[in-house]
Amino acid sequence: MIYTYLFEVKSIQAYLFESTKLRDVIAASERLDRLIDSNDDNLLFEVLQASGLSSDLTAKLSFSKPAADVDIHFLRCKGGAFYAYATQKSALETLRSNWTLALNTLFPSLVYTDALQQGETLAQAMDSGHAQLAASRNTPSIKLPLATTIAQRYPRTGKLAVPVGKMAMRGSAGEEKELDLETERHRQAYYNLDLREGAALQHRFTPDKLISKIRYPLDFETSFEFGPKQSDLSREQKDAIKDMALIHIDGNGLGKILMKLREELPSDDVNLYQTGFRLFSEALGAATITAAKSATQKLYEQVLTEGYDAKDTVTLPMRPVVLGGDDLTLFCRADLALDYANHFNHAFKQASKEELKVFFDKKYLSTDSLSDYLTASGGILFHKASHPFMHSHHLVEALCDKAKTITKAAVEGSDKVGPDAIAIYRVSNATQSNLADILTQAQTHTTEKGDIVMAQCAYFTYQSDKQNPMHSSHLQNLKALVKLSNNKKAPIPMTRWRQMATELSLANFAEAQRLFFRGRDLCKDATLLRQLDDCLIALNPQQQAEWYWSEGDNMHTFINDLLIVDHYQHVEAK
Repeated sequence: MIYTYLFEVKSIQAYLFESTKLRDVIAASERLDRLIDSNDDNLLFEVLQASGLSSDLTAKLSFSKPAADVDIHFLRCKGGAFYAYATQKSALETLRSNWTLALNTLFPSLVYTDALQQGETLAQAMDSGHAQLAASRNTPSIKLPLATTIAQRYPRTGKLAVPVGKMAMRGSAGEEKELDLETERHRQAYYNLDLREGAALQHRFTPDKLISKIRYPLDFETSFEFGPKQSDLSREQKDAIKDMALIHIDGNGLGKILMKLREELPSDDVNLYQTGFRLFSEALGAATITAAKSATQKLYEQVLTEGYDAKDTVTLPMRPVVLGGDDLTLFCRADLALDYANHFNHAFKQASKEELKVFFDKKYLSTDSLSDYLTASGGILFHKASHPFMHSHHLVEALCDKAKTITKAAVEGSDKVGPDAIAIYRVSNATQSNLADILTQAQTHTTEKGDIVMAQCAYFTYQSDKQNPMHSSHLQNLKALVKLSNNKKAPIPMTRWRQMATELSLANFAEAQRLFFRGRDLCKDATLLRQLDDCLIALNPQQQAEWYWSEGDNMHTFINDLLIVDHYQHVEAK
């Protein structure tokens, strides 16, 4: 009989942004980063040591090296989750008891699910565990300490207030006398881990050769400077670089590859089955880290063009938040965010191909039905630096889901991995509405010709299949139109697109159409007109040289997305 214990952290974004203070976001992200990993610098390792349980948590497994004879074997130990098995149920019961005790003590409000199951084979035990995990997600749990009616509460979170300890007081700079218990733990970590100077999470975002050359900001209001030559920028460009972007990216195709891996790995060979899934988990984490470092390197190079000296220490206008498994979350200066996300997606595809190569070479995965790489899709929410975090994370997750929708649609009915995609949106006011309601209220206008949706949001990152009409919505096409519209002789300059957007918001479809055709009539350059038509055909799913199209009961256009991409272009200092 084989016994398995599965554990997963849930609602990570809500946990990170709960108190709405940057120092708490930084501390929470670093604490979570030290929760589970395959090294000896994490809470899971310490619990195993304190429990007197031997494991292969830190072992470097390979297909040619069988697992050691230990109490507990791990199939996954990355990204806020671990899957373990043992031949003795008592070992996993001890781990579960001590692990949940440590969590409830150190992370009192963290939401998690776990499952302890058994089976005749490791595959059967894992299947039973996943089924119980799914059921556990719908089971409510009470988090202690529980605030009663007459108890004092911490105003930022509404949870029971507790006295601030000495270490937490130092992490708070003496600002507050009461905090909730979770925030008190964050402030202790902020001081004890010296997060002002450096931390493990941000180092995993940082290329090795830049470790001593860059820092990450601790204040969104004062640390995001464009550079010493801001006088060279227009007023609109100065406004754009004062904005922030929250980026959240998640891997695609993970489920498909895991299903194939489960089918191909022999379930009766426990060591091989464990090794396969453990190596896959390690490969996924390595690809994500490689891509994050590559994107950070690209951002650093962009920042140097703003007048900085490469010999000086540079404070990068980005703040790492999450990097685990196939997930990435960070804050970034708005005009650099789109390039960061695009570069990460490209680097992740290349890095995952390299990391997964051993599985295809060993024939545990086949390119006959699968892609030999993974892709990533995500969302970028643009907002003011003072925008509250709690009103951002649910929207950026919804944008990520919207990007994944077009990714999945592009390969529907196939086991191939869909192309990478990015969904973008800009908010000017704090809101708790969901993305669908926002798009209906703010981006859907009623005109004399019918309702028109101004934002499509989601676009593929890279051109991958020109024959597939689903692949017409690409950021390259949107950027090409932005570049053309900023040409002084453009048929439809950016100012005219803005006028059209204004008229549509005022329910004047006919006037917007007149502005469009008037711009075309005034342009006498046949080459520019042909370039305009090419851009419109590329962005129109019906492949017509029109700025709008009909789909379902509504008309649609890309004008809002066009204005966002134009507004947040990175501009080098002169």
